[in-house]
Amino acid sequence: MSLNRPRRLFRGLQDSSLGHSPFGRTLLAGIFGTFLGAIVVLTGLPSDLFGRVPAASGSVSAAAAEVAVVDGDTLRLRDTIIHLQGVQAPPRGRSCSRADGAVFDCGAAAVAALASLVRGHTVVCHIINRDGAGFIQAMCDAGETDLNRHLVADGWARARADVPAFSDEEARARSEQRGLWRGGVSF
Repeated sequence: MSLNRPRRLFRGLQDSSLGHSPFGRTLLAGIFGTFLGAIVVLTGLPSDLFGRVPAASGSVSAAAAEVAVVDGDTLRLRDTIIHLQGVQAPPRGRSCSRADGAVFDCGAAAVAALASLVRGHTVVCHIINRDGAGFIQAMCDAGETDLNRHLVADGWARARADVPAFSDEEARARSEQRGLWRGGVSF
């Protein structure tokens, strides 16, 4: 026996390929089992688990002290953000010009109009659906006032296509120059 000969401690691994050794078969079986288990788990989970928002339904209400105006077409009732269905008000900071050249923040004017409608009233919102971003869309009432229709009819918001009945309200507000349409404003 030669003393310069290299010693092999693990002959089985060097002499055979990975798939044919006992260690290799165990490793391959473990990888296959993990893969198969992941498929079973992922196909067994509900399809709406990742990233889908549940359908909205019902209604949300809040006392006057629990209502906040977020934007000209958005309310916060307690912890729930509600977008008014069929209504598109200019955002805060949007500059609008009157026919006489005067510039004003028409978004702030829309916010003030909505705030005056909800002030001192319990607000009830009947949920219609969710928009593409997952926000709740609703038709809301403050006391006896239909907020969605009132904002458009008084000229503080545009009618969106999802509520066709509001387009007549917007046309009337424009022709009578109410709200933001007063003085030739276009937004």
